[in-house]
Amino acid sequence: MRLLVVGHSYLTAFAQSKYSAMKDASPDLQIRIVCPPKMGHLFSDYKRQIAPEFSLTEVPAIKTLFGKTPMTYCLDPLRFAQEIKEFMPDHIHIEEDPYSVIGLESILLARLICKKTKISFFVWDNLARNPRFPLNKLKWYLNSISQRHADLIVCGNHEGAQLLRSQKGYKGQIVVLPQLGINEKDYLKPPMYEVSSLFQRDSNIPLIGFIGRLVPEKGIILLLQALSNLVDLPWKLLIVGSGPLKSQIQSPWKDFFRERLILVDAVSHTMVPQYLGCLDIVVLPSYGIPRWKEQFGLILAQAMMAGVPCIGSSSGAIPDVLGPGGIVFKEGDIESLKDALKILLESRDERERLGKKGKAFALQHYTNQVVARAYLDVFLNIKRNN
Repeated sequence: MRLLVVGHSYLTAFAQSKYSAMKDASPDLQIRIVCPPKMGHLFSDYKRQIAPEFSLTEVPAIKTLFGKTPMTYCLDPLRFAQEIKEFMPDHIHIEEDPYSVIGLESILLARLICKKTKISFFVWDNLARNPRFPLNKLKWYLNSISQRHADLIVCGNHEGAQLLRSQKGYKGQIVVLPQLGINEKDYLKPPMYEVSSLFQRDSNIPLIGFIGRLVPEKGIILLLQALSNLVDLPWKLLIVGSGPLKSQIQSPWKDFFRERLILVDAVSHTMVPQYLGCLDIVVLPSYGIPRWKEQFGLILAQAMMAGVPCIGSSSGAIPDVLGPGGIVFKEGDIESLKDALKILLESRDERERLGKKGKAFALQHYTNQVVARAYLDVFLNIKRNN
């Protein structure tokens, strides 16, 4: 099978590892990953990387035109068309929203150049949003085109799959799979001294961690409020991330907790396992807002792979991601979060038990090998809609 993947997420070698594992699982598989040379992110810009398992030819960067966001960009159509014509894929997997400009461009070129190729999308959307006119009409129109041509839609969560059926009217094949897998080997290495020395660890003082965007909906202020009611217990809190709440965390919370609160700027994907290896508890206290709710929570899957017990809210996909490997509390409920924290802070045995359970669940569901095999099985057995 010749598989062509389109998506700005695959600028990074970390994301490409899923397809590296897919190549290992099927030596006859040929892969071409098409991405822009760079893409802006909320807090930083990403430039195209190439994983060691891929060649420059297998991960071509095509310059973008017009928009600069994942929703509005498209690729140079002549260069993109040339790539499709030379590769002649059996399957094109578009890891962008169906109502994105690049999604529409991919479909049009595919149907023009290789009419019989199968087409699939990956979507995160788990919230029924209704933008104002005329954006709502444009979004509906682009969605209808993409869904009509899609033989398969992969959803990153179960709520997204339900939304596709009940409100978006998609009648084709749907599967629910994580977008990315995790390299188990990255979580077997002990943390580097440069990382572990930041914390002045005392084995009798549990280190709680939050790693993610410092935005209100990620619930970091809720976590700080819950911990302010647990100052009689021994603990330290590590916050790794960047975002608009950073100044609010610095004052008054850093002033209040003093040495108990450690702040580190956002780190690369490759460094996340290093920080997780130092933690005793990971917390993701997200809560829903009108335009967003938690679509997965990759840090929870990563923490479980590291054997770290997790606490997550009931927001969006978090309970499904945790499975039996973590404690779920009611989103937005500080008292419920405090109770969950207290359980793990007071019992090393419970932390160890939950950490082992989470590790087993992560190995079963989230390794690159497991995720790649699941995608490959679906792609090989896809049925044409039209």
